[in-house]
Amino acid sequence: MTSTKQKTYEGLKYQIITQQLAPGELLKDKDIMERYGIGRTPLREVFLELQNEGLIKRIPRSGTWVAPMDFKFLKQITEIRIGLEGIAGELAAERITEEQLHALAGILAKVAALEIENGVDGEALLKHESDFHNVIYSSTGNPQLEKLLRNYQSVGARFWHYLVFSKEQMFDQFKSQRLLLDALEKRDKKTSRRIAEEHIRSYMGIIEERIDLR
Repeated sequence: MTSTKQKTYEGLKYQIITQQLAPGELLKDKDIMERYGIGRTPLREVFLELQNEGLIKRIPRSGTWVAPMDFKFLKQITEIRIGLEGIAGELAAERITEEQLHALAGILAKVAALEIENGVDGEALLKHESDFHNVIYSSTGNPQLEKLLRNYQSVGARFWHYLVFSKEQMFDQFKSQRLLLDALEKRDKKTSRRIAEEHIRSYMGIIEERIDLR
């Protein structure tokens, strides 16, 4: 993406995840174009990406809306995601590059710096969480797996922020990421798979404490 498209994409995604753009809210092309200084064609490309991630709904000749919160859908994709995350962890342990390992370490260093500051930059934390997962997904060398997991991760982040987001809970999520990085550096496929799966199970367990998903 170009810098303007990336800024628009990240801005809209963050607003949807954090409920600044509410479920069912109409997204007005003209307003967004003026706010971000983006053209109609690149905005459509941004919308397509957000639609693929399950964050918006588009109806031709009708409009674009923020997708509703569907908790049963969350449970369904999370059941799938647990297994896929495990596969990604195992493949990453086998295929990840030194450059990608360095990128993961850099993300965790930024998180540690935020934790020391005794304040929560919610947008930064969500971005670091997303970036960490995306480096793992990319390192699998499997574009189809990467695409599925990127989409599932975006949906998961939205529900996480809606139901359980807090400083302690968000920083706790990075504890398992540090363990995962250690396993990846050791090329330990079995441990990497286990940690990746447990990370999502833990996330879902916290969600289910707050809402009945049966």
